[in-house]
Amino acid sequence: MVRKPAHMYRNISKKAYTRREYMGGVPGSKIVQFEMGNLSQEFPTEVDLIVEEACQIRHSALEACRISINRRLLKDVGRSNFHFKVRVFPHHVLRENKQATGAGADRVSEGMRLAFGKAVGTAARVDPGQKIMTVFSTPQYLEKIKNAMRNGSHKLPSPSHLKVSVIKVSGRIIAAPKLVGEKVVAAPVVTEEAAAAAAAAAEPAKGAEAAKGGAKGGREAKGAAPAAKGGKEAAPAAAKADEKKGPAHAKGGKK
Repeated sequence: MVRKPAHMYRNISKKAYTRREYMGGVPGSKIVQFEMGNLSQEFPTEVDLIVEEACQIRHSALEACRISINRRLLKDVGRSNFHFKVRVFPHHVLRENKQATGAGADRVSEGMRLAFGKAVGTAARVDPGQKIMTVFSTPQYLEKIKNAMRNGSHKLPSPSHLKVSVIKVSGRIIAAPKLVGEKVVAAPVVTEEAAAAAAAAAEPAKGAEAAKGGAKGGREAKGAAPAAKGGKEAAPAAAKADEKKGPAHAKGGKK
């Protein structure tokens, strides 16, 4: 079966047909992955590929664009220095009333006009000014990223342009994922709010420890009180002994 040209499916003519549970034999999407590169780091620079016209982009065109951009990024930038993301999904199912083609087909394929057709693929419906693909990276690789995205934009059916913007990095601490058996467990994400909450929770604990220490010191002081009491009792006893000695000395003086 000869594939029809892409311009037959480029224009948006009817409402989207997306209910796959009511149709059988819908071809799967050719898009292998939607996020590539370094997914565990935040980058301050964002480069967006934006279409200028409303159209339908077939899944094969999206995959061709993704492959072209990703290959150049891996070669010129390096896997650990970018985060590449495809921002659309081919929801709309394309239908085609298959007829015989070639010599003498006008006599063979005289069938129903405007037939419902059979599912032949999927496409993403986009609006003017919509972001199709985005690359996050650092400013030093900006020119290489722009060249890669310009090269990939030739695979799309709509004219497009690039938009560069600066992102305020939130300062999240994201560790690399750890392997536990055969499953990949994502590392915990520690934000500034969580760190502040942890510090606030630690302050009452310190206050409780200080209170325990004060109570312990009070007990020790209370234990020392009997000694002081014994000292007070010893002092009057010594004074009484002096008083008893006093008259004896006085008598001796008179004699």
